[in-house]
Amino acid sequence: KINLFTEKGGAITYDNRNKTKRTVIKGIDLTEHTFGNNMCLLMQISAYSTNLYDGYLEAKERISFEKEHKLGSDTNFVMIYPLINGIDSSKYKYYFLILIYEDPAKNNEDISKITREVLNKVLQLPIANIKLPTILEELKGYGIIPELQVKYSAVFNEDNDVDVKYREYFVSGKFKKQKEDNFKNMPFEKIEDLLKEPNEEDYQKREVKVTVGKKEFRISKELLSEAGEVLKETAEKVFNLKTSITQEELDTKLYNKEFVVSKLILVLENYLSTNNEL
Repeated sequence: KINLFTEKGGAITYDNRNKTKRTVIKGIDLTEHTFGNNMCLLMQISAYSTNLYDGYLEAKERISFEKEHKLGSDTNFVMIYPLINGIDSSKYKYYFLILIYEDPAKNNEDISKITREVLNKVLQLPIANIKLPTILEELKGYGIIPELQVKYSAVFNEDNDVDVKYREYFVSGKFKKQKEDNFKNMPFEKIEDLLKEPNEEDYQKREVKVTVGKKEFRISKELLSEAGEVLKETAEKVFNLKTSITQEELDTKLYNKEFVVSKLILVLENYLSTNNEL
């Protein structure tokens, strides 16, 4: 599928929400690498932003961006690793692990979005949605949760604070309310109780982030403030691993394929050993 996309000279174009900037994925270069008894694929994705209305590049001379100019990178790296679990071949669970190389020169959200677009539109791979009971079952096994962060937020239409002498000119206004609570070493039972409770009064959205080692579990519940009805509840599990690099590596190896693969393989080994899937 990737080769076909490249051979046909295809491109994926998508707009960035609430922004004029448009992103175009124009090519994918593939290399195969060995890990254990399996092969993994390294995708080097070329992408650029266009539809630019503001900004400039200053080199020997200053160049102001124009709408049709392209600002991009040919070094967006993503690794795909196949995983098959089970003893009975008729009941195998099989899926791909996706590893994103988030280098210090790029915006993490941009490379994550590029990856999702490639998975969806080139490989037609579904991204699994994690159900809340699955996360709760995993958290239960830890007993005590080292770190917990709870964020509450709400946005209201507001005009009560506008001085009466300006009210005749007033068109619209919004009032934002936020709150953040941080906890340490909380028993799982307390977290389970917290997740079952309705959002605190006057808050529309609650975002819970549980951190256990290199794993982050994010659970959000967004409510319709007027009626108190659940709009949506989402759960996400993220595995993060950071690594140190020297200044020399930053200057000379950051986009060297073998260097990139060596870093991603470390993440893969760490993830598989942590999740008992080797």
